[in-house]
Amino acid sequence: MFNSLSCRELMGKKFALLVFILSLSCALALVEMDIYVGGSKGWSLESDVSAWAKSVKPGVGDTLVFRYTTEYDVQELSQLVYRTCNTNLKPNQVYNDGYTVIQLTQPDDLYYISGNHCKDLWLYVQVDP
Repeated sequence: MFNSLSCRELMGKKFALLVFILSLSCALALVEMDIYVGGSKGWSLESDVSAWAKSVKPGVGDTLVFRYTTEYDVQELSQLVYRTCNTNLKPNQVYNDGYTVIQLTQPDDLYYISGNHCKDLWLYVQVDP
């Protein structure tokens, strides 16, 4: 004999499934990510870093990973230095180890250049909450 579910039982199962899917979605949204700047070509003139940046949405807890050769460095700047490309002004931080990992700890606007290639290799990152 066929045993059918009552309307109440069916709605309860659908509700439970919906809650499960929403919980899973929230959990996936909270996963921290390593974001490799410039994609497979890294932090270099060969990659179109500014175009690449439009495809990522970094958030608090994510990390930016800069991979580069000794021809380049990573300079973290104020907005003023970034906009003027005036490398005579002191950067906030300079990295030159070839593999720089920056933890994103708060919502912020971040600005990076390569000092030797200021007009060609630059990155603006808006860190979402």
